[in-house]
Amino acid sequence: MKRSLSILSLGLGVQSVAMYYMSSLGLFPRADAAIVSDPGRERMLTYDYLEHLLKWQEAHNGIPIIVRREKNLFDDLLNPGKEGKRFASIPAFTMSSNSRVGMLRRQCTSEYKIRPIDNAIRDLYGLTKGQRRPETTVWKGITTDELDRMDHPRQGWKTHIYPFTGFYFKKEVWGRIAWGNPMSREQVVSWLKHNNFPVPVKSACVFCPYRSDSSWADLKENYPDDFQAAVAVDESIRNSMSKGIKNPCYLHRSLKPLSEIQFRKSQDLWAGDCSSNCHL
Repeated sequence: MKRSLSILSLGLGVQSVAMYYMSSLGLFPRADAAIVSDPGRERMLTYDYLEHLLKWQEAHNGIPIIVRREKNLFDDLLNPGKEGKRFASIPAFTMSSNSRVGMLRRQCTSEYKIRPIDNAIRDLYGLTKGQRRPETTVWKGITTDELDRMDHPRQGWKTHIYPFTGFYFKKEVWGRIAWGNPMSREQVVSWLKHNNFPVPVKSACVFCPYRSDSSWADLKENYPDDFQAAVAVDESIRNSMSKGIKNPCYLHRSLKPLSEIQFRKSQDLWAGDCSSNCHL
């Protein structure tokens, strides 16, 4: 029987990065590996932070970081008709059958975040496709201010660990972990600053529809390359009839092209219920 592994899901946002540092420094138990699943086009600042973290890991004997780039959502959305590419929808906005603004079903998280991490775990065990993985704990950086984002794993071999809430979830069972350190996101940011670690930006695809107007405005004004990448996706998904979607699709709730919108900087709410695998 192979030894059970502890895997840190490293989304490159504030919480998962702090979790990585704490585990590497002995403030949490030491995980066996940290896995980054790159969906293809996050903010350039996020990729810069990944390079910083890889250098820190080498210099400070940090937990080994595995970067998986087996699937590229950005490329797949820009080339929806590319041969051999399966269509996986993002939660874009569109007009529903009852003439209300609705969102497409989200498939991107499962296919471009969770599955690549699961495949990396399979490879760490030296298994082939179809072989059952041993019992494995997967750590996620959810904090006490977002308890509703904790979830039960769908696979029987997996247990979700939430160090910043102090809970674990395994199928329909949950409990407390003795070594957990409940913290809010604000407290995690304070910890990073107090220990002289750079604070990463919120991790998410640049074209993620779960974005507030102030976030879109910031992207447009201060990170034009990232914003233009989002515009390219917005234009590419407009006509998705070949994928069974009858009405035009947009990245913004207004159902207007991203390049034409005057964003409301005062609107600072996250525009939706993102999953427990993004912007952590």
